[in-house]
Amino acid sequence: MAVIKTKGIVIKEVPYNDTDKILTLITEDLGKISVSAKNARRSGSRASYGTQVLTYGEYVLFKGNSGFYLNSCDVLVNYYNLAQDLVCFTHAAHILEMAEDTAQDPALSSRILILLLYALQALSKGRNPLLISSAFALKLMQISGYPPHVCSCAVCDTYDIENIYFSFKSCGFICENCSKRDTDAIMLDVGAAKGILYVLCAEKGGIFNFELSDKLLSVFSTIAFRYISQQHDKSYRKLEILNNLNIN
Repeated sequence: MAVIKTKGIVIKEVPYNDTDKILTLITEDLGKISVSAKNARRSGSRASYGTQVLTYGEYVLFKGNSGFYLNSCDVLVNYYNLAQDLVCFTHAAHILEMAEDTAQDPALSSRILILLLYALQALSKGRNPLLISSAFALKLMQISGYPPHVCSCAVCDTYDIENIYFSFKSCGFICENCSKRDTDAIMLDVGAAKGILYVLCAEKGGIFNFELSDKLLSVFSTIAFRYISQQHDKSYRKLEILNNLNIN
């Protein structure tokens, strides 16, 4: 069997028989992979090291005919502290799910992994969880090649836009005139539009270094989450637990 070393983060762990786990990792160079971790369910065992969700580490793997097998792990950082807060942990789970759905292509996995680490770091530092997860969703779509059109009206291509609307049908900003033919479009305050532009232009940890009022963030997050749901053709439900508990 070939030996492979890669850096990655555990985004899912599933029990397998009485002693093992099947891990899902987003890696820097292999994309999203499944890894068999023998004896990882045995408490205190060396094999359990580095096999928990939200662990970022350098993994030594064996590549066999039927997949990857964990040999060892050097933990670089973990984000277990997020589990101590329901809101942070729920948003972290939402972020992991969105990342998992996008990280199929090894060519994109390095950028997705970096974005994911910056997002988890921002959550760990106490930044607004809703802002972090919604900005993550928007940037993730840009990385995967589906950014919203924001440089002009996505319908008529005019640059002269006084009142900005976001069109899910046209995947971007549209002008007031074109919005009359798109009843599903959402009118944007200037602050929300600037937030979208900021995320698309920012890089690395700077992606999450901005603030929005509660009102603007509500619109911003609605657009970001609905946009990624539309592109992935999937309804994300992780945050519903917070809505059901009336927790923001």
